[in-house]
Amino acid sequence: MSDQIPKAVLTEALRERIGGRRTLAAVFCTFRFEPGFFEQEILPVLFDLPLQQAPAVRRLQLEDALRPLAGQVAVYYDHGALVVGDGTACLDVRRIPVRPTRGYFHPKNAFILLEDEDTGERAVVALTASANLTRAGWWENVECFHLEEIAEGGRSRTSTDIRRFLRRVRTLAKHHGPHDASDQVQAFLSTVQPITQRSVNQVLHPHFIVTGSRSGMPLVDQLDDIAGRRLRGANLEVLSPYLDDADTSTPLVALLDRFQPPQWRILLPEERGLARCRTSLYDWVQRHGGRWGRLPTSHTARGGKQASGAAAAPRAVHAKVYRFFTDDWEITLVGSFNLTSPAHQAGGNVESGVLVEVPTPRRPRFWLEPVNEPPTFAPTSASEDDRGDFDAIPLAVRYDWTSETADVLWDAASVSPPLHVHQAVPLFSLPPLKPATWTALPADDARNLAERLRSSSFLTVVDGDRRAVVLVRETGMAHRPSLLLDLTPAEILRYWSMLNPDQRAAAIAAHGARVDDSGTEALRLPAAKTVDSIFDRFAGMFHGFGSLTRTVEEALADGRAEHARFLIFGAKYDSLPVLLQRVVDDKDGDLVERYLTVLCAHQVVDRIRRHWPQFWASDPLGAARLHTALTTRAQLREQIAVRNDADMVDFLDWYESRFLDDCAEAPA
Repeated sequence: MSDQIPKAVLTEALRERIGGRRTLAAVFCTFRFEPGFFEQEILPVLFDLPLQQAPAVRRLQLEDALRPLAGQVAVYYDHGALVVGDGTACLDVRRIPVRPTRGYFHPKNAFILLEDEDTGERAVVALTASANLTRAGWWENVECFHLEEIAEGGRSRTSTDIRRFLRRVRTLAKHHGPHDASDQVQAFLSTVQPITQRSVNQVLHPHFIVTGSRSGMPLVDQLDDIAGRRLRGANLEVLSPYLDDADTSTPLVALLDRFQPPQWRILLPEERGLARCRTSLYDWVQRHGGRWGRLPTSHTARGGKQASGAAAAPRAVHAKVYRFFTDDWEITLVGSFNLTSPAHQAGGNVESGVLVEVPTPRRPRFWLEPVNEPPTFAPTSASEDDRGDFDAIPLAVRYDWTSETADVLWDAASVSPPLHVHQAVPLFSLPPLKPATWTALPADDARNLAERLRSSSFLTVVDGDRRAVVLVRETGMAHRPSLLLDLTPAEILRYWSMLNPDQRAAAIAAHGARVDDSGTEALRLPAAKTVDSIFDRFAGMFHGFGSLTRTVEEALADGRAEHARFLIFGAKYDSLPVLLQRVVDDKDGDLVERYLTVLCAHQVVDRIRRHWPQFWASDPLGAARLHTALTTRAQLREQIAVRNDADMVDFLDWYESRFLDDCAEAPA
């Protein structure tokens, strides 16, 4: 029996389906969200890169890989179900809290828009699963998932319903825009021809199912509408880690009454060897002809032993699976639907799943092994994905690195109480806030928040005796200080000169992590070969700036303005303003080299401003900062003139005129 149960590693299956194609946009939906784990272990699936294990180096590689996707990776999560874990969020991912008016935001999905760089063909890979974006969900629990690929110019039964679902999510998070990633996935799906037939050649097409809308249908009605004729009279098996805390199960009764299965089994929800349901519900199932069951130990056993020498505890079963089968066929629902009333009813939780007909090379059988001896019951039943130790306080906090401003939102229908915000120490207090309105924080509070964001993006919100954790949403990430803090001007120029992303990724991979006395991780490039030739030094400088110009103009020509923004206006280790600041700070450096570096930067700025005026006008704050940074040229020029004879001023006037006026028009 156990060999009939399909097994796969979620991360590997998703990476294999992506198949090395370039990610254009990605939308993730989850109930629980562990940002640090997501960035370190799930996000890398989107990129075909040789990532390092050292967390600091890994984050830096991902920071680089995300530049072309600025704003195009988003995670929608239930606002009260954050998992702090052992890491924080620091990468360019739109982290968007969702607060339904009723129930939980409970779907587990990923919609990834891909492009084959050889053929230009695009596709969306749609993941529907039971796994939260947490360590437990992707590494520890027994979960379930379904993968589907929707090709450009193809036909799909699920595309229309996925678009409807994404619009619903957008509405629930209407105060937290923009929703660029979701919009791009929806735009692609709108070009796919919908399949209107429910089946072809008596095989059911995959159907994407959603609950949570008051105007929608309960789950049992949707199943009946899609495949009721076939489901009636089939055997039923349900895997659900949570059941209603009641003497009977209302959703189970609905399924039994509607489809009349001759045989049916239900997973016995257990934790640490204790059954997490009421004794009366256990007895009710048996009295009505059902059987409780457990997955075979081959699917729940962990490797290794505990410190005491005893076998490790079995893995928790978090999968949500509804199997309808006969001797000849099997139709299965996989996704986020627990066997609970909030998951099944209209107007309850926001849930998602896929109903799919499964190939059956052999006669389908029950997965669950019957429970023959009454279990030991826990004192209380398991509640449906309990939000944990923290309260749910509907405060959202946002910081924009471009404008260096912060604001807060009270995402509720009435005025907020006074609130206090901490991060180890008190940060700021908030007076009563208007509902559904973003309110700017004072400048001092915004500066304090920016400093704290360098170490953690989690904040604790206190409302009397209630405490909640909120995740700061960061925008303008091009201007967020880089994870790589201490490159010299020569190292930045050398990095610009690397020919392709693989070379740059390899250079980052060769970094070593160094932790300073404050605990801040800093990284350096491997030492370069020392050159003494003036020609070599200046040729390397001009080559570096020429490479920067080509990279920026190619990005702008390809419509990748955000990638260009990182380089021209950003605060990353290889951004032009950072190079200029390093020149200012390098008081002991060669004066002529520093002067020529700034002059080359001035040349690049003039060229981009002249040839790409719309891009230049799109970031007035960045342009103003860059203009201010370039004023150091006058100071360096004055120092050179003071150290030489009177003719040097005339020479510099002539040289700058030729360098800036003539060279600015030369091809890069």
